[in-house]
Amino acid sequence: MTAAPPAADPSSRTASGWIEATGYVFVIGALSLVYAIGHRFGAHPMAFVLYAVVMSSIAMLAATGVGNDTLAIARHPMSWLVGASIILVEVFYYLTISYVPPAHGNLIPRFAIPMAMITGWALFGRRPAPIAIAATVAVTAASSYVVAITDPAVRWHAAGAGLLCSAFLVVRGFAGEFHPWNRAAVTAREKLRVTGTLLLVTSILSLVLASILAGAVAAGALPPMRILPTAGEMLHLPTILIGTFAGGGFLALLNILQFSAVVKITTENITAMMALSPLTTWLFQEIGVALGLIDVARPESRLVAAMAVIVLSVLVIVFAGRRPAAVTGNRAASPRRPGP
Repeated sequence: MTAAPPAADPSSRTASGWIEATGYVFVIGALSLVYAIGHRFGAHPMAFVLYAVVMSSIAMLAATGVGNDTLAIARHPMSWLVGASIILVEVFYYLTISYVPPAHGNLIPRFAIPMAMITGWALFGRRPAPIAIAATVAVTAASSYVVAITDPAVRWHAAGAGLLCSAFLVVRGFAGEFHPWNRAAVTAREKLRVTGTLLLVTSILSLVLASILAGAVAAGALPPMRILPTAGEMLHLPTILIGTFAGGGFLALLNILQFSAVVKITTENITAMMALSPLTTWLFQEIGVALGLIDVARPESRLVAAMAVIVLSVLVIVFAGRRPAAVTGNRAASPRRPGP
């Protein structure tokens, strides 16, 4: 008779989750640097992100395998909403970084926090604690200050891209929460497979659509648009190579670490770690400058002050949100994450 394998040590599982959450935050910083490098090489945001997302979804499905419900997931309308939101978050984040340095650009999408709180309150009756509301006001004020001190030549371009990134972050979060297959998935592998499936379908079709529209612009049927890559930008070799391998690799790793950490230490804890992403983005910005990969200015003191306010305020929001969970025990029984 073969003995059953010993159960995993809960403390070891928790420690592994925190290590993965830490890695996740560092990968956010690394991906920000990759976007800045792509911009330096003239990569168009939409083309770069589409190549990256296609490769990341292939990598995720290679790790998980394809399930029997693949077609059902691909056809579900919520999958299209989730997939498009994920793609557009990355496109507008890339675009934000194309106007300002990564450490600066990482702060502007923090407008997603008040947007999400207002949406949750208005549509789902989710009432945050007073201290969380106060911290959200602080995040909003600090993010507005970041916009105010942005170079006037690019201020409104960066702010517009950052606000659109924020909006799609909120859509991605709520759509992912209510996606039926994402809700049903329990293990990291199942969640990764669902996300890989919906991303593969939406990114391939988006890539085909972008190519068709680029051809229409080249033929004069459509006017040139900043958000839309030209045929030359779609075929730009650095865009294809950096987007596919560096961008795609880091996006796949980001999802793998996030899903694995969430099932081990819950959404609230990984969200707390995410509050530190401005610091890891700054770290990788400094590494990129030191290696000559990018040429951007170091954050000035007033930007660093705004960063500190945002980081601390987000941590307050996260831990304020954990108090009701500690009382009811509901979240401990059914951990979820902010989006796929």
